[in-house]
Amino acid sequence: MPRGFSRHPVAWMIWAAGAAVPALLMRNPAYLGLIGAAALLVFVRVRRRLPTRAGLGMMSGLLLFPAILNLLLSRVGETVLLRLPIPWIGGPYTLEALLFGASAGVQIASLLQVMVVFGEVIQPSDLLRRMPPGLHPAGVAASIGLTFAPQVRRSFASIREASELRGHRPRGWRDVPSVVTPLVVLSLENALAVAEGMVVRGWGQAMPRGLRRWGAAAGWLALASGLALGAVAPRQSALAAGLAALGGVATWLSMRSAAGRNRYRPEVWARGDTLVAGLSLGVLTLFLLLSITAPALLTYYPYPRATWPSFHPALAAAIALLTSPLWTSHGDR
Repeated sequence: MPRGFSRHPVAWMIWAAGAAVPALLMRNPAYLGLIGAAALLVFVRVRRRLPTRAGLGMMSGLLLFPAILNLLLSRVGETVLLRLPIPWIGGPYTLEALLFGASAGVQIASLLQVMVVFGEVIQPSDLLRRMPPGLHPAGVAASIGLTFAPQVRRSFASIREASELRGHRPRGWRDVPSVVTPLVVLSLENALAVAEGMVVRGWGQAMPRGLRRWGAAAGWLALASGLALGAVAPRQSALAAGLAALGGVATWLSMRSAAGRNRYRPEVWARGDTLVAGLSLGVLTLFLLLSITAPALLTYYPYPRATWPSFHPALAAAIALLTSPLWTSHGDR
């Protein structure tokens, strides 16, 4: 992250929730595109450079693949673009199927862009610090999983660089065995080093015991029961929410620790973090309420005849608040 643009990790987590949850709740490509654009602007500001050609190509593929796939598989709709009199693959190819698939592609691309920003501004250690001690093993495993792909990419780049220094010329698929073998060896060496470090630091010894362990198990059971009841019996939503809330509180109380945690680098909450968190929470609350009271504003269903997606300037202005990391002060402590 560029100097002078650091924010509190909790502020970034709230921002990511304020952008990702509305993107999951809606299917309107107009609003989804605005969320993706806001995340892209934040990404450019964080990285201080424009997206690479490979990144743009991946996003374009995410936009086009669902649209083409739905066009080929779905034959529903009144606006026929093409009709092939061929068995199995013939029939009408409609504009409605293309638009419905494209809306799914916009949703996937927007969510991925938000997660790209989240991965740039949040370190696995930031997430690990905020996990209850009872979930510390799961948090460590998740943090190792998050760092696996970057480590493999760096190892692959090192292998390619060493091959080029030896005068090796790329030969396409014939280079796969010569690249995969050292890549696996380097990955195993890294895994062995991580395992040795975990053993030295007493991995797995700080687990809840006694009543705290049974309380955590009962909390997880109540949380799972509440979620299952809400999915199976929507009319019992109040009981399901109560069970889930009770289970969440019981799990947190059982897995929390009264002992403090030492930090080498203190995390200071600035006024700009308060503004970013507040605006993001406002956006999250607005779209949660709309998903319950007026879900038609957030949906887009082009069948049976293609129509323009609904667009409300007030909702667009609310989504624009997700660009708050760009223009809020981050130097005031």
